[in-house]
Amino acid sequence: MKKLQQFNILSFTYNRLKNNNFNLDITNLEAERNEELIALADNECLRAIRIITNHKFNLMGEWDIQNLFAERKKITKQKNSQANKNRIANINNKIRDLLYIPEYICITFPNGMKKKDYSRLNTSGFVINNIKYKWLLCGASHQRTNKAFYCGVNIYDRLNEVLSCGAKNIPIILPKYNAYFALSSSASMVVSTPRVCVVPDYEIKMNKNVDWVEHINDNNYNIDRVDKELSFNLWDGMGIISPDFANKWASELDLDFLPSCWCIRSAFIKGMVCIMDFHKYSKDIANKNIIKDLWGNNVNTDDIDMIITQSQFKLWNAYDSWQDYESKQQKYYISWGVTKTSPKQDDDFVMANYQYLQVLDISDNDINKLCEETIDWICGISKHSNYEYKLLYLLGKLTKNKDGYTIWKNLQDNSVKALILDKELVNDSYFSTKIIQSLRKKIKQSYLGKIIIRGNYQTRISDPYGFLEYIYGLPVVGLLKENEHYMDYWNKKNIDKVVAMRSPLTWRSEAHILNLKQTPQMKEWYKYLNSGIVYNLWGCDCMLEADADFDMDATCTTNNEIFLKGVIK
Repeated sequence: MKKLQQFNILSFTYNRLKNNNFNLDITNLEAERNEELIALADNECLRAIRIITNHKFNLMGEWDIQNLFAERKKITKQKNSQANKNRIANINNKIRDLLYIPEYICITFPNGMKKKDYSRLNTSGFVINNIKYKWLLCGASHQRTNKAFYCGVNIYDRLNEVLSCGAKNIPIILPKYNAYFALSSSASMVVSTPRVCVVPDYEIKMNKNVDWVEHINDNNYNIDRVDKELSFNLWDGMGIISPDFANKWASELDLDFLPSCWCIRSAFIKGMVCIMDFHKYSKDIANKNIIKDLWGNNVNTDDIDMIITQSQFKLWNAYDSWQDYESKQQKYYISWGVTKTSPKQDDDFVMANYQYLQVLDISDNDINKLCEETIDWICGISKHSNYEYKLLYLLGKLTKNKDGYTIWKNLQDNSVKALILDKELVNDSYFSTKIIQSLRKKIKQSYLGKIIIRGNYQTRISDPYGFLEYIYGLPVVGLLKENEHYMDYWNKKNIDKVVAMRSPLTWRSEAHILNLKQTPQMKEWYKYLNSGIVYNLWGCDCMLEADADFDMDATCTTNNEIFLKGVIK
């Protein structure tokens, strides 16, 4: 996959600024030595800053930075000399200069900091290297790590205008707007612009039997098993993309496979799209190609590459139409990005955790059996002369590559390269010490429930066949009934029952069983979904999986017999 370019920005703690009276002078080299220069993956905000400031990286182009990396690598293989050291130092300075974004700064706040101190910094700002900075954004993920991002006042107005993408002022809760605005800081690979149709969310009400918790007073709750009418948004955070356009994106990202699911970003847009051949459905099943979009306009799906839902377009009501939004995207040079995709090949093993284990009804004998695979794995690696075990362990996920040259090219650890070339090194004390130190950590983690089970994490998908029925105005039924699910991974292994769990898992009902189905019709319409869990439209799976949705959330599934036996239904 194409590598995502990283850029360097300054990063300080609040106390560091406070101790310098919120006015600090520092060079890049000093910041690097102080670990106050951090790398951020490219995102819409950084791209906007580079356009506004006419940044050197944009002027010179990506090829220049790649040439500098290649030249540096070439010199490192030459004879060690002062001249070559100087050449490498000169190249490092050029790279540092090309990748440095001075207008964007990260501040980390201490736990328990008073609100007035945070407000003071946001009101008065601070000065770094004679540039004044003011608060720009703080998303949900930033809040979890006590971080906020600031930008130079010299570009603030223009940057804020660009990242707002011409949205009209609408009534909205400020924290929500901040979260939507901060989507521009999500790391993303730029891809070509799709032709898009946005459709309304499809919400229904269903009666479900639930444990209903009623608060009585501070120390008492009443829990009753009752039937309740509940609301469900069937495709919350999810849309679909055509196979042809998905192939185009795969080519642009240098992928050698076609991902089933794509996590997308653009201004105020986030979520997941899975591949579904809606053009074929339009022709073969629906016998129509005109649908209504979110603003009530007719759209010909023959001219569309992607269909997304209202839940994915967070600020849809700040625009008069999709065409209005598109024109603003072009005006402010807002691109489309992909943050991640489903994998080429799903894992066969996954590490469980204490949350997954604590909700199971298991005996001491079950625990012994549950730990067998982890113990066998650790013992296999520990055996002194077991070369193959040790090498596979040291290579890690690189072993997914079938091509030896690809493994070798991507291997960063020269000691492991040496072991590949000379298997007798397995008896060397260096390797023994390295593996023992690594295994000690794995053993300690296993005490806390990090044990090996067969299974993996896959993206959650809400029956996309039902989505096609919905957008083309047909009765919404889907291909899966309640308590039925589809997973290509397990179907190929002839497994029809697995346990599903999603972190954070806090209550026993959240570990639940999926009954896997496959029919010729499913194989045809889900043929591009070789990775992912297709959920039916009629169950409570989102509630069971800790209030999950379908915006690229992942769920762990396993066919482990102890898990299957231990689930408390």
